[in-house]
Amino acid sequence: MTGLSVHLAPSLVQPEKLAGSITVIVDILRATTTMIHALVAGATRIIAVGEIEEAFRISKTLPEGSTLLAGERGGRPIKGFDLGNSPSEFTRAKCNHRDIIMTTTNGTRAILHAREARRILIGAFVNFSAVCQELLSDGGDVHIVCAGTDQEVTLEDTVFAGAVVQKLVERGDFHLNDGARMAWDVYEGHGNVLKTSLELSLGGRNLIEIGMGSDIDLAARVDRFGIIGEVFDVPPTVRMTNLRWEERIWRTS
Repeated sequence: MTGLSVHLAPSLVQPEKLAGSITVIVDILRATTTMIHALVAGATRIIAVGEIEEAFRISKTLPEGSTLLAGERGGRPIKGFDLGNSPSEFTRAKCNHRDIIMTTTNGTRAILHAREARRILIGAFVNFSAVCQELLSDGGDVHIVCAGTDQEVTLEDTVFAGAVVQKLVERGDFHLNDGARMAWDVYEGHGNVLKTSLELSLGGRNLIEIGMGSDIDLAARVDRFGIIGEVFDVPPTVRMTNLRWEERIWRTS
């Protein structure tokens, strides 16, 4: 039977436990949501790094004008960076044919934590069905790693993980860990009021407090895009890998 495990924070799973699996990284508010927006807007790739200094260092090794620095600390844009971490910033005019070097408080670090997985996908509500289809097509053991906020478990990531669990169980035979069962329960309680749940979450409250509550609406738009973001290379580099789920593919102007 195929394994389906949810880890409510990166600290709750050792990297070696992910070896051989297809792993989904989730940071609904906002890194993984923003990465999908960036890929749809034409970004060539997103290089995920853990630290600000590393982002500046990598940018100096690439051709001038070919990259954008993006990210946040404490939810706010980083001094000297081109973009923050709001999905609305990542338009085609800014991103098309450019590399994005990105560092965030939680999301990019969760990607680095999953380095031993066989495959790493970028999951968000905006590409929910595409992610689920890819997990079913792959057929391997699935791990969902929630980025959380400052090492705390967060409602927004847990609701997404539970939604994936429900969708996969409807379509296949999976052995669930306790984290998957808990996430599924959370989704059943909160999935029908998604935007409200995101607003009530730790990440949502933090965004509202710093005046970025409009990002919650963008993060709650289920299946806005039909793409997969997948991680390759070292440092971890996110690229678009398919357009197989094509009922709703939106392009930025």
